[in-house]
Amino acid sequence: MTIELPPRRALPADVKDRMRPVFTETRTRRNHTPLAVAAGVTLLIVGGLVVTRPAADEADPGRERVVAPSSQDVARCRAAIDDQGWSSTEMVVFGLRKVLVGEDGRFCELTLSRAGVAPPGFQPTRLEAGSVTYRSSNVIAGVPPLGTRTVMARENVAGVPQRSSSGIATTDFFIVHTSATMLTNELVFDDQAVPVQRFTSGSEDRITDSFESGDHDPWAPVNVLARCVDNAFNNNSATVDELRGWEPLLAAGLDRRRGMLIAHRGHQESATCAVSEPHQNGLSLIRAAPADPDATLIVDSYRTESEVFLAARTTRSARTVEVSASGTTTVTAEVTDGQFLATLNFTGGQPFSLRNVHVVARNAANEVVFEGSIG
Repeated sequence: MTIELPPRRALPADVKDRMRPVFTETRTRRNHTPLAVAAGVTLLIVGGLVVTRPAADEADPGRERVVAPSSQDVARCRAAIDDQGWSSTEMVVFGLRKVLVGEDGRFCELTLSRAGVAPPGFQPTRLEAGSVTYRSSNVIAGVPPLGTRTVMARENVAGVPQRSSSGIATTDFFIVHTSATMLTNELVFDDQAVPVQRFTSGSEDRITDSFESGDHDPWAPVNVLARCVDNAFNNNSATVDELRGWEPLLAAGLDRRRGMLIAHRGHQESATCAVSEPHQNGLSLIRAAPADPDATLIVDSYRTESEVFLAARTTRSARTVEVSASGTTTVTAEVTDGQFLATLNFTGGQPFSLRNVHVVARNAANEVVFEGSIG
């Protein structure tokens, strides 16, 4: 019996050669590893047979974080790159962010709502025996110096290292993910620091709408929610686990490119997001439950020059609410899972106060189940 093990995919030699600068001097490797270890050969006993295979954890430890992208991931990147022939078999995941490594050496960065690629004509930033071939506000990627085993992005202020973020280094590529607030100006390969320019809003990159939902309408509730989750992840306002699994529940004002959205997770947890073109605020998670689960109260609000959007909760037995306040007209909103969104328009230029909001909640039989102020 013969056991065939799949070969490891690697960047073609000509691709790596084009991405690395040419040196006239021989570079001394820092890692003096015995040949047998460097080759990374491991003996596996399978069904009484001895099989040899490369040991990824010895020869290329970064491969432990490398996974295969889905066909949807590749399709999104092809659209962003505008090249249906682009292909990838390797991807690294950083929380809610994915970075695909193209077989031609081009990188593609995916979030729930965006895709980022290097623009046409992008020129790699040369490093010692390596290069940076993709850069965004959160990701730095390229080809590492020869023999690299670890990589880190770092913020250095007046010669003093500040915040840092570790990345993934393989023999073929490196990828580092950082917080958008970190002003990276150094890459550290093993023990060698290499200066790089800080990323600014004018730095070259190409970011386009690309929704994991498959819906191409940027104002569809599922895609607005995706942007809210992305913003919360970028701003470190919630953990990855806290940001997974949300679905849109109610939305108001999206047809006018502003308003609010309420999301749910398993119909047990709630979150809100305020929306105004072209920005979405990060997802605001609602964790604190009142002592009375049927209490009526405002959980979030968003105000424009002429209207206010109220996200509120009431008794789950309610099916509709009538909402009014001084200086506004009365509106009716549906109740779902004990939650509702109401849009109040100002009239007569009168001032508006949340303390004056009055609600009448009715059940399916049109019976009043709550009436009172909730501000």
